[in-house]
Amino acid sequence: MNLQEVIRNAAAIRLRQKLQSEGAEGDKIFPPTFSGGTYCWEQRRIGESSVPCVLLDSVAAQANRFEEALADAVTGQNLALPRFIVRFDDDLADIGEISTLAAPHRVFDAILRDSALDGTPFFKTPTYRALTGANVRNATELFARSPTALLFGCWDSTGAAGGLGNKFPRAITSEIIGINAEWGTTQGGVRQDPLGISAEVEIAIADDGDWSMVGKSGAAKKERAKGTRPSEINHGNVLVKVEQGTWERVVGDEVLSQKLPLKGGVTVDYALQITVLSLTALRRLRFPVNAVTSDSADRAAQAVLAALGLVAITQRREQGYWLRSRCALVAQGRQELEIVHADGSSEPLALSSAEALALYQQAVAEAQAAGLPWYPAPVQLAPQPKLIELVRKSREIQSLGA
Repeated sequence: MNLQEVIRNAAAIRLRQKLQSEGAEGDKIFPPTFSGGTYCWEQRRIGESSVPCVLLDSVAAQANRFEEALADAVTGQNLALPRFIVRFDDDLADIGEISTLAAPHRVFDAILRDSALDGTPFFKTPTYRALTGANVRNATELFARSPTALLFGCWDSTGAAGGLGNKFPRAITSEIIGINAEWGTTQGGVRQDPLGISAEVEIAIADDGDWSMVGKSGAAKKERAKGTRPSEINHGNVLVKVEQGTWERVVGDEVLSQKLPLKGGVTVDYALQITVLSLTALRRLRFPVNAVTSDSADRAAQAVLAALGLVAITQRREQGYWLRSRCALVAQGRQELEIVHADGSSEPLALSSAEALALYQQAVAEAQAAGLPWYPAPVQLAPQPKLIELVRKSREIQSLGA
């Protein structure tokens, strides 16, 4: 496949993959919960009907999964990918490394900003200033040092320009939704304590988290102070409460509402992953070399980003669709990627992860031949002392339960 030719002429590369629960038809799956313990419900047009749907994995969550797949490829398949890494040591060694593939705001994340490069605060280095100076007319520095920021989107929201820092929208979007979803139910229950510890016992919890016996509580149930029940330290029976929510659905011209338990899971006809790699978004980006813009350099850099997106998509689909506890999905048949043309027509694109990786390696070589800078070796940063102290103090406060 001539990837540069596809980028020049096509609108997008997409995947519409049908999925089902590992337990097959009728098995409950559990969507992510949002504020108030609710699921994200909406009506969507499927064919000529308005169908109740539920979000199973958001665009942001899918982007994180794609980045995880790229991180795995870096480790296991020698994927050469420019990135920055912050390493924590000593008593914070459990944090390990945080790279631009894991930092929430990618290359402009506060973790990187508050780290140091060769002893200089990163945000004061020429490298950081060059990154913050990137825009759609000159994205060369971001391409060379953090290409995933251009692919998955980034925003210099805390730089010198504050909220006016440059934004790069996502060129790749993906989400998983449940189609024709039915709201499940739950009756709650009680977690039985095998020790049979009574709720009438009173305890005292010290500032360091340790506890001691007080004896039998003399206070009425409603008057018990916080931190005096055995359940506060996970002893005794625990009642699992059931909260109610309102479910609305469109039936004909009417909107019907019903009170049902929250967090009861859902059943769906099927789940649908919709992934779009926008070539029109990539074509907006320019990559001047030595202050000179050329079609050849632009196309070469755009091809690297497109190929990197294809590596992420194919790597992730081959890793499977475990989203969270009780939300593990499998393909319902295999749908191929599609090249979407400007007139809306499409053609299949059969592509394995190995083939996508080969496309990426070829695209990188062509970009370097076009004179584009490329820094595949990761840049190591060290957390500044104030960042280390911030983490330590936070852990100390959390350990005291404050």
